[in-house]
Amino acid sequence: MKKHVKKLLSYPYAKTGLIFLGLIVALFAYYFYAMSTTAQGPVPVVEVTATDHVRGAQGGKVTLVEFGDFQCPACAAYEPLVRQIVAANPDTLSFVFRHFPLTAIHRNALLAAKASEAAALQGKFWEMHDVLYDRQKEWGETLNAREIILGYATELGLDMQKFSVDIDSSAIEDKIVAEYREGSQLKVQGTPTFFLNGKMIESPQSFEAFDKLIKEAAANTQ
Repeated sequence: MKKHVKKLLSYPYAKTGLIFLGLIVALFAYYFYAMSTTAQGPVPVVEVTATDHVRGAQGGKVTLVEFGDFQCPACAAYEPLVRQIVAANPDTLSFVFRHFPLTAIHRNALLAAKASEAAALQGKFWEMHDVLYDRQKEWGETLNAREIILGYATELGLDMQKFSVDIDSSAIEDKIVAEYREGSQLKVQGTPTFFLNGKMIESPQSFEAFDKLIKEAAANTQ
């Protein structure tokens, strides 16, 4: 039987049939690959909304969005560079901060995000944002982070009765969770993660590299 099969496969028409079968398999494989790629759709991009906190130029040519975590040491280390970039491009760069608290490893990250949003309701998001990063070592790993952060709110001159209620509001938590989920959909895996004009970029390692990206983006924007 094996001899007959071997002999049959040696015929020219048998070889042609095998080639044809291989082509059919390849076409089906390509079809399913193409269908899966189409189903995934285009790579999502970040769009600025009315609920975003914007620093720098309002409606600038270039938009830089950071998904950050107030308790993240890397975010705190990057913060001086981000502020330098914003200051160096006052007419072209709009900087947006979005919440991505890594609660599995940063137990006070969600509390800090809530504090920033509670301060935002009194017009002081960026003031709270800055103090949380500048003094991260004071509250980041402590068990009394809430008490310390309430102290920051007092220093900023906030209405403490309102702040104490707002920091625990479901509306604020829902906003933070929504931004975290958006980050996950955008393939954010760690912090800080930056999007320049809607597209994810690798975090630049110097002011010069960062500034070059901003200026190139501005030049390419009509």
